[in-house]
Amino acid sequence: MGIFYALWIGSHALFIPDEGRYSEVAREMVASGDYITPRLNGVAFLDKPALYYWLQASAIHLFGLKEWALRFWPAFMGVLGTIITYLAGRVLFSRRAGLISAIMLGTTPLYYGAAHYANLDLEVAALIGNSLLCFLAGIQTENVRVRRNFLLSAYAFSGLAVLTKGLIGIVFPLLIVGSWILILNKWSMLKKIYLGMGCLIFLAITLPWYVLVQKANPEFLHFFFVTQQVSRFLTTQDFNSKAAIWFYIPVVLAGFFPWSVFLIQSLVQTGKRIWSDRKRYSVELFLLLWFSIVLIFFSIPKSKTVGYILPIFPVAALLVGNYLNNAWSNSRIKDILVGGYAYLSISIVVGIAFFILPYFQAQLHLPIHMLPLLRCMSLTLFVSAFFTSMSIRKCSMNSLFLSLTVTIGVLLLMFLASADGLNEKSIKPLAIQLKPTLTSNDEIVTFYKYYQDLPIYLERRITIVADWHAADIGSKDNWLRELWYGMVFQDTKDWLIEENTFWKRWNSNKRLFVLTDVRYFNNFKNKPNVYKIQEYNHVVLFSNKPRNA
Repeated sequence: MGIFYALWIGSHALFIPDEGRYSEVAREMVASGDYITPRLNGVAFLDKPALYYWLQASAIHLFGLKEWALRFWPAFMGVLGTIITYLAGRVLFSRRAGLISAIMLGTTPLYYGAAHYANLDLEVAALIGNSLLCFLAGIQTENVRVRRNFLLSAYAFSGLAVLTKGLIGIVFPLLIVGSWILILNKWSMLKKIYLGMGCLIFLAITLPWYVLVQKANPEFLHFFFVTQQVSRFLTTQDFNSKAAIWFYIPVVLAGFFPWSVFLIQSLVQTGKRIWSDRKRYSVELFLLLWFSIVLIFFSIPKSKTVGYILPIFPVAALLVGNYLNNAWSNSRIKDILVGGYAYLSISIVVGIAFFILPYFQAQLHLPIHMLPLLRCMSLTLFVSAFFTSMSIRKCSMNSLFLSLTVTIGVLLLMFLASADGLNEKSIKPLAIQLKPTLTSNDEIVTFYKYYQDLPIYLERRITIVADWHAADIGSKDNWLRELWYGMVFQDTKDWLIEENTFWKRWNSNKRLFVLTDVRYFNNFKNKPNVYKIQEYNHVVLFSNKPRNA
């Protein structure tokens, strides 16, 4: 699994906004030596806790400022999540169930993609999942020493989750474990879970940073817990990521493909078992509560992003893994064949679609570099459909599982190998061209735009021109609000500037390099001393001085 996750991890530029934003925070930690207050382009960025930035900063220290280094920890956490899933599946069900679950988790598109994407979603999902799995495995283990290690690890993982993304790291374990104990009426279990020692471990992990960052930034606690944690969940405020309440259902089905063809069957079977005897199937009850609570919790807010639902994936893998394990020796079971035929139908339909799409490239405005990828994926799905049909005819679970695993593995590697061509918003080509010509006296400015990966590729803070006093900043979910939130924590007038200040600097003796959208560049066409350098993907790089000045 480690090799599978390491292939082509650094083959493409950082995607924006997330990879550029979070990687820059870590770079600034390394550059400034301040590991308490995260900063984005010199502005306090207190939306999230510091653990993820510490991990990325450690990778920068160890490996340098490289794309693969910035994605090292997401990939590592992804692999760790599959290992913990295997161990939990082995304790809760059987070795084969654990192995099936781990393979499925590691090859689901959304989980795999998140493990190759430098943001916080995979880390917090893996840590929450590890916490819940360690708790459940510990409770089910008779060996006192092993049980204690599992349970104390659960507290530690929960603490690390809180240090990664805040309250969510403790809310899910409390909701799920609390609901489970309540339904089973097993309050005596509280005496066996090392509650006192566990709380000490949890507080030892989480409390120091929260105390130190509050001391450095007196407004932090209200901003972080009220504005970012509670209000964002309950607010009716407008967000770029607004979505319907059912948004995560297709996300889970697509993101868990191809294993999602067995998900509904496994949920129905698990529900029937729990209904018949919830105490006998207490493990399955815990897993179903986990699945349901996470899905409902994230479906309530209007603000939704795809990565939020990742904590559901380890439990989905265990539910389906146990279901397939029970049916392994009897692949004639109707539901297994239904899943096989569903995959066969989907692979044929999607394969045909991928085969046809290149012929409509002009009408659909598909990037040219996508066409070979679509053709290769189409061929892979057709080959998979053939082997899947053979597996169904032979009623061979081994062949069916192997066919699905190999297919999704090949498709994921194809997509990752093509990621650089799909990354059309990166500013890297312009930054790489500009960086060698810069001196310490030059100023880099973005005009009514902020390119999230520009500071990290230039390895320096940039000046941003915007209307920082606009009345509607707080109501719009964008980069402007992100930086505006942090302006109260320090004086930013030197590099977060208004347009009138910009024109004074433009007309001074100082050399400015400016990047902006083609639309805004029209403001400069009639200005004197405008030296256009390069244009890339509708972004124009220009200066107020000749490049050799």
